Amino acid sequence: MTIFAILLPEPQDGLVEQIKAAFPDDYHKLSATQFLVSSRSVNPVEISRAIKVYDPEKPEADSLGNAVVFSTSAYYGKAPPELWDWLKDKLEARQSG
Repeated sequence: MTIFAILLPEPQDGLVEQIKAAFPDDYHKLSATQFLVSSRSVNPVEISRAIKVYDPEKPEADSLGNAVVFSTSAYYGKAPPELWDWLKDKLEARQSG
C-alpha cells in the first residue's frame, strides 16, 4: 500500500464525504482539511480521480472541490499513537499484500 496525503485548502463537506466513501477502511483524518489514505494506487492522479477532484482524461467533469494529493515515501514526526498505529498497519499491508 502507498500512503497519500490529501490537503484541502479549506473544509469541504462534499469532498470529505467522497474521501470517506472512496476509502472507507483506508483513510485517517488528521484535521478538517488533512487526510491520509492508504491505497494500492501508484500515483496521486488515481487518488484525485477517486475523490473526484480532477481527472486529466475528463477535465470537464464536475469536481467536488479543491485539494492537493501527495504520495509519501517516508514519514517522521510526533503524533498521537493512533496515527502511528494506522501508518504501521497500512504499510505492513503493503509488504504482505
